[in-house]
Amino acid sequence: MANSIIMPKTGMAMTEGTLLEWKIKPGDPVRKGDVVAEIETDKSTMELESDYDGVILAVLARPGEIVPVTQVIAWIGTPGEKIPDSPGPAPAAPPNPAAHQPRGAVEPQDSPEPAPPNPAAQVPAGRIKATPLARRLAEERGISLTGLSPSGASGEIRAADLDRSSGGKATPLARRMAEDRGLSWEELRGSGHGGKVFSADLDQAVLLGGVPRPGKRLALSNIKRTTGRRMLESCQTIPMVTENAKADVTRMLLLRSELNEKAGLKITINDFVLAAVVKALLLNPGMNCYLDGRDLVYLEDINLGLAVATGRGLVVPVLRQAQNLSLVRLSQAAAAAALLGREGRLKPEDMEGGTFSVSNVGIFGITSFTPIINPPEAGILGVCAVEDVLALAGEKVIVKKVMGLSLTFDHRIADGAEASALLKSIKDHLESPVLLLV
Repeated sequence: MANSIIMPKTGMAMTEGTLLEWKIKPGDPVRKGDVVAEIETDKSTMELESDYDGVILAVLARPGEIVPVTQVIAWIGTPGEKIPDSPGPAPAAPPNPAAHQPRGAVEPQDSPEPAPPNPAAQVPAGRIKATPLARRLAEERGISLTGLSPSGASGEIRAADLDRSSGGKATPLARRMAEDRGLSWEELRGSGHGGKVFSADLDQAVLLGGVPRPGKRLALSNIKRTTGRRMLESCQTIPMVTENAKADVTRMLLLRSELNEKAGLKITINDFVLAAVVKALLLNPGMNCYLDGRDLVYLEDINLGLAVATGRGLVVPVLRQAQNLSLVRLSQAAAAAALLGREGRLKPEDMEGGTFSVSNVGIFGITSFTPIINPPEAGILGVCAVEDVLALAGEKVIVKKVMGLSLTFDHRIADGAEASALLKSIKDHLESPVLLLV
């Protein structure tokens, strides 16, 4: 009996997902646990694994298509087996969600071009096993299949094996993204082995100045649509006030340089800000809470949201129990969370339960802005650029390094005095950075 592969439901609020890329095609042999597709939910991208062994009989959704949750998107079974005609919701109970969690950033190997069922394992004696796409690419590139290390489930050579043998260039998904956005992937140095370009590298190129081709019409990603809806609801339901301050971070930058140079660390400016926010919230617990009806619920842990920009939209991974992390451990946790966010490997639970967020746009030279609260949090700190400011030290003119801070808070939860006390505490810790090492 043929088994269905469905669009998984990864959260209570999820109603649909976008199929980004197939990593199989009809006729490919698949084992339980193999990644068959990459999908995008309203919060992140993830890899979809097969719950069954067998051969792909049919794929029912196209890359880029938005599919309702639990709807069948592919069938798996034995070669030649008949499949049901209806592509509607799967009749069986949804599979174990744990089976669909991301396992790492794996780029598409073969294109989703339909082909008749023809498992690579069924080849004439003496012939090298390879997928049709791998054979075509090998012929186009003048590469011999002899001697290549196969990665297929049945020992067949796949397109990715050719990429590895030739030093790699770009994954099929990265090529398609580059074409859609009018970018030249050939000029990029990718993050993969030998400089291979992945989709995440295209996302980073967009952030650093890549611009979609003029006249191109691109649909909003699920992440951007969800972010936009939540931000609109936030603005419509929360009385937000933004206060601005400037912190003299001259000493902080000197301490950062010394720590990185002499201790071999990689502490960023944002890491110091995160640590300062944690210290300030410990001293001002009235801002580490949320509004539940007519009650304020004060929280024991500080779960810090970290805004991360990606090519598909903004994601906010949460650094849990940040009050228990030293500056170095906080830095490591932030770096790991940001990497997962940029690579689209965050799980839904990685972005839930935040109590306060930090958004840093200083790299773009922004000196002041109005960050929007991520409900039900009490506030969000906007981090701005560091500027050189002339100041007097006695009769001597000196240059200070000054950084802008923009705090937006929920006026139902805190009044101006409480929010100002939190902002002043953040500023004080940044100006006396040794306090962050205690």
